[in-house]
Amino acid sequence: MISISSNLIRCVVLIIVAMFMPGLTGLAAQERIVDGREIREAIGARLAQAGEIAAPSLMPQKKFFLCDGPLRVEPAFGGWRSVNIICPSPAEWRIAVRAQVKGAAPLAATPAEVSATQAVFLTRPLRRGDRIQAMDVELRPVDPLSSASVFGRLSDVIGRALNQSMSPHMPVMARHLAREWSVEEEDPLELVVVRGGIEILSSGIALGAGQLGDTIRVANTRSGTPLLGRIVGEKKVEVIAKGRNSGAVTSISRR
Repeated sequence: MISISSNLIRCVVLIIVAMFMPGLTGLAAQERIVDGREIREAIGARLAQAGEIAAPSLMPQKKFFLCDGPLRVEPAFGGWRSVNIICPSPAEWRIAVRAQVKGAAPLAATPAEVSATQAVFLTRPLRRGDRIQAMDVELRPVDPLSSASVFGRLSDVIGRALNQSMSPHMPVMARHLAREWSVEEEDPLELVVVRGGIEILSSGIALGAGQLGDTIRVANTRSGTPLLGRIVGEKKVEVIAKGRNSGAVTSISRR
């Protein structure tokens, strides 16, 4: 009798394990350490949707952080030259990566998608330099085989500036939009000088445009001294050296 009871207990245990093991295995398969290869693929896929070609310079084997869900890719500083990579769980983390945008990429569509494809059009004529507002765009059906680099979401173009005048008769494409910089020439900046682990802050002005991680020329607002700095945040530059010209900038214009 004792032997029968023991066998019965073992059978019940095996059945329970068999029922729950597939679910446990699936959970374990989703959790992984994100590497450079996965981030590069995520950036490439997201920017292709936005009509851009990206070639981020990340080492494929470089390890980042633990993640158990899909990665999100969002534009940084209002453009795609730098992006934020976000993992929502088990503990949310994000990193900024230069996307190394190379230019416009044609959007491919399968035959099954042709009839359902929509593209962004202007609702009224806009001039070069105008910044697109929500009221300026709408979605209309298009044949993807007759156009390239079309945008399929309004959010991809809202807030972007045009680099040429456009009418509402053709879809908005990547080549119609001006490149977005995190720092524009003559932007007011916060300058950071690190000495012995102490940060010294001052105000400055950009003498050139650049993206996150770029080295640009800046000038100290008070002294006019030209400097070289690395963009480390939105309108924030870490000074790394004096500029090429030893003389001070005698006048600083503002927009």
